[in-house]
Amino acid sequence: MKQVGIENPVLNSPFEVPQRHFNFDDEGITNELVESRRSSAYFIPIARPKMKGNQLRFNTEWTQESIRLNDYTNTIRAEIDR
Repeated sequence: MKQVGIENPVLNSPFEVPQRHFNFDDEGITNELVESRRSSAYFIPIARPKMKGNQLRFNTEWTQESIRLNDYTNTIRAEIDR
């Protein structure tokens, strides 16, 4: 996974509905801004085992295939907006 340096990660007011977010791609978070509220979702870590010496080490990937939407949360947000 590539490392992205984001100088100021705070984009929105804590007192208003979020209006923009940083985009994710297959390599992780980017510094590209998207002008909308991000859907509520979570990542299911898919671990790939790797041997480091005599110790097993897990290297997780955060890809689009590992994203699962929080349907309940997104439904509540839509109802509140309505």
